[in-house]
Amino acid sequence: MSNLSIQNVLAQRNNYNLAIPFVETQQINPFYKMSVSLLYADTDERASQVFKVGSRSLGNNRWEDLYSLTKPFLQRLATEAGIQFGPGAGDVSKVDENTWKASAFGAIRLPDGSVRTSNNFKVIDLATEEKKYRMAYEEKAERGISDYKAATDASKKYAGKWVNTDRTNDKGYAIQLYMVAEQEKGKYIENSLLDAMTQLRANAPQKAATGAILRVIRDLLGIKGTYTIDELKKPFAVARTSFSPDYNDPMVKQMLLQQAMQSVGNLFGNVQPVVHTISIPQSDDEVDIPADICEPEQPKNETMAEPQQPVTPQSAQRQQNQQKPQGAGRVMTEADRAADFCCDKCGSVIKKDVWRYSNEYFGRSLCYRCQRIVKSEQRGGQR
Repeated sequence: MSNLSIQNVLAQRNNYNLAIPFVETQQINPFYKMSVSLLYADTDERASQVFKVGSRSLGNNRWEDLYSLTKPFLQRLATEAGIQFGPGAGDVSKVDENTWKASAFGAIRLPDGSVRTSNNFKVIDLATEEKKYRMAYEEKAERGISDYKAATDASKKYAGKWVNTDRTNDKGYAIQLYMVAEQEKGKYIENSLLDAMTQLRANAPQKAATGAILRVIRDLLGIKGTYTIDELKKPFAVARTSFSPDYNDPMVKQMLLQQAMQSVGNLFGNVQPVVHTISIPQSDDEVDIPADICEPEQPKNETMAEPQQPVTPQSAQRQQNQQKPQGAGRVMTEADRAADFCCDKCGSVIKKDVWRYSNEYFGRSLCYRCQRIVKSEQRGGQR
């Protein structure tokens, strides 16, 4: 049991009831794994997993009972094997007053990776079933009732006698027949037929649906119609192929990630983020900030480093003016004004915002240094 595998099951197939035709293959699919499970059928009548359908002769007046699997156990086999039924499996349609028909479609993935399908149906014709029941009860009335439970029930309702036979069942017990008395045969046949047909008419649609589904299960798994007790004592080996990828494989990881993203996209839609670039143009109407707030005050003995400008006649003149002592006046020419914004006091180049602020508050163009000098003179102190 601990070393259960397909190879071991195939090597010891006589010890198992194969519920699916195993196909041995050398190629292993990295996305699927295959497992084998064992199911045991409880042969006790109270378990309702098997039921008796007849018997067969073994010779020397020995008979062997035959059993079939019930619906609950067949459904367990289908679940273990991973059988999938299509939509509408078991739907019943009424053909006429006495006929019901149901169909079912199922599929299973075989151990070699292929898919096997089955489409089957079940028809319940009440008129035909009534004829079958009548023939069966007439035969029992003539030859005797062999089933112990049915014979015991008949002995309580109808006159007759028990007859010993030389036959024994598979458990070694002698088989006895109950022979219904001649005057009671007609009554036994009609009453038994009435009971059977009443139950059949009430359960005809359900029986048709169940019959169609169970036929598909038997077809896909290769389940026989009848088994002996010795055969039912063996476990049913069921192989199932399930999706189990190798998550350590980088390719598998990428494929699963793409599939997950696609699934999310199918639910919420594939919406790409929209990026807008906002351009803020420079305007002449911008609010000016006072120079003494924007520009930190420099130490008295420290001179500010001026950016290097291309050498032009105008810039050469400005450099000469800057070498003059602080506070020396200078008359600005139109060429200087056309070249750049300059300080009227020292001739240094100033920014447009500084030029506008100085003209607004001082009435002329002054750089930061000259503005502080003018402010100090206005307050009556020396810088």
